[in-house]
Amino acid sequence: MNREHAPHLSQFDGHHVNSWYAATAPSRERYPVLGEVVRCDVCVVGAGLTGLSTALVLAEKGLSVALLEGALVGFGATGRNGGQILHGFAAPLTRFEQQLGSRAARQCWEASLEGVSLIANRIHQHQIDCELRWGFLTTASNHHQQQQLRKQQAMLETCGYHDSQWLEGSTLAGQINSPRYTAALYDNGCGHLHPLKYAQGLARAASRAGVRLFEHSPVTSIDEDRLGLQIGTPNGWVRADKMVLACNVDIGALQPQLRRSILPVESHIIATAPLTAEQAASLLPEGAAVCSSDKLLDYFRLTPDHRLLFGGRSSRPYAERQSLITERHTRMASIFPSLRNSRIDYAWSGHVDVGPARLPQIGRQGQRVYHAQGFAGHGLAFTGIAGQMIAEAIAGDLGRFDIFNKLYAHPFPLPASLEESLIRLGSMYYRLRDTLGF
Repeated sequence: MNREHAPHLSQFDGHHVNSWYAATAPSRERYPVLGEVVRCDVCVVGAGLTGLSTALVLAEKGLSVALLEGALVGFGATGRNGGQILHGFAAPLTRFEQQLGSRAARQCWEASLEGVSLIANRIHQHQIDCELRWGFLTTASNHHQQQQLRKQQAMLETCGYHDSQWLEGSTLAGQINSPRYTAALYDNGCGHLHPLKYAQGLARAASRAGVRLFEHSPVTSIDEDRLGLQIGTPNGWVRADKMVLACNVDIGALQPQLRRSILPVESHIIATAPLTAEQAASLLPEGAAVCSSDKLLDYFRLTPDHRLLFGGRSSRPYAERQSLITERHTRMASIFPSLRNSRIDYAWSGHVDVGPARLPQIGRQGQRVYHAQGFAGHGLAFTGIAGQMIAEAIAGDLGRFDIFNKLYAHPFPLPASLEESLIRLGSMYYRLRDTLGF
């Protein structure tokens, strides 16, 4: 597969990308290559958080499940993201109200809260050691951003959510020690974890529940006849009544029409060398994860070994790797000047699937093929609920699934060959807006 069709899978060389996550994940279970004909009720494609959640719930409901992964569990966005557990969506709730009405939009919001709770419950139920920690800051660096954060807090209050707190002055300094920010919204109902460890824990839970999981088994064909679906891989086949496509930005070769509904936006993360415990505490005294309010946002957090993981978007392609590291480092030092001379031990990238209006895309083609994509950076928590809703729909309960299925995403009206230029132009535009403070 080429990069246009599968930007993550095209990088696969038998190992995870060189990231802090891969370096600190424990020795993982090995899952076989599919080399036979497997018959099951449901075939799930993609062993990221969406696919793992779907497979686990289906197995818990008593269905037979085969899970196919072209690389390794958590190889794509699941094992490369910022690790931030967030309620809500990348799109404001007003966009849900415009399409669905206020009652259904409220149900979507409540589903996102359930996604956060589901993570905590699964970690407890399956004893997943993934460094879960609560506390999240959304920061403001100018008056316009403060106004937007105030509106966000008011919206949360309207929804009956009261776990957010406005911070300025000394209360702000008690959470983040940076000259860049003037205020922040603190939320103790959000947090962060080690996403690759979490994914590996879900894979173990799914396998114990009876899911047959196969790695190094990319799907090469999908055919349908009156008896069901036949899903091909290089060395085997799966015969299934239904299937779930949980492929993120790697969907293109399998379902081009779904690929046209998302943009693969690159995000980049660096990890410093370990700081002293005192240095780390001086930056983020309570260990909260942080996200800025910029249009091209920064996101960062501390790790248990006292590194700072610092991520965000760039107008540069990942091919300019050293320039990207320098750019990220400079940006980090503008927030924490004491890190100007810090060593960078890891640098990696991944693609976020961003759809039109930043709305999630959960739906079905015909009666057999389901999909979920377009989480736009809010997928760590909501993928769990997306998988649960799809599993419920396959088992006959269409209630919540039908609500999200009504959200419409207009396909992007441009060829994939022009997407990178569009994304870079958009990044430059938003960087200018951030610089001007609006």
